[in-house]
Amino acid sequence: MNDFESIKEILDRTGTYTGLTMGSSMQPLIHQQRDNIIVVKNKSRLKKYDVPVYVTSDGKYIMHRVVKVCDDHYVIVGDNLLRKEYVTDDMICGVLVGFYKNGKHYIDLQKSVPYKIYSRIWVALLPVRPALLLISRGIGYIKRHLFKKGE
Repeated sequence: MNDFESIKEILDRTGTYTGLTMGSSMQPLIHQQRDNIIVVKNKSRLKKYDVPVYVTSDGKYIMHRVVKVCDDHYVIVGDNLLRKEYVTDDMICGVLVGFYKNGKHYIDLQKSVPYKIYSRIWVALLPVRPALLLISRGIGYIKRHLFKKGE
C-alpha cells in the first residue's frame, strides 16, 4: 500500500476503511480528528438515515446523512449543515457502520438504540435546524467571547 491510496481504493481492495475525519459537518455526532470511523464498501441501495461516504466530481470525500431516498438519487445533508446535496449511487464508495467516540467507546450504528433515536430525531428536525444551529452557534460565540479564561 502506498501513502497516497484513496479511501475508495482501500474500500475496493479490503472492503473496510478506518480513519479520522476532517471537518465539522457531522457534529454533534462525529468530531473531526477525534472520532475514528469505520466505513465498509456499500453493497446495496442506501436507506434513510444511512451515512454514506461519497466522492464529489472534484475528488473530495464527503460523509453526510441520507434524509430521503429517491429512485435515481439520494438527498443528503450533514448533521451540522443546512444545504441538501443530491448524490447518485455511482458517487458512493462506502457507508459508515460504526465509530469510536473519543477513540474509546465503540458505537455500532446497526445496534445502538440511542444512535437510532438520535438519527431519526435529527432528520425530523431538519425543517427547524436553521434556528437550532443559530441558537447553538450563538451560545458558542457568547461562551468564547464573554467567558474567556483568564479575564
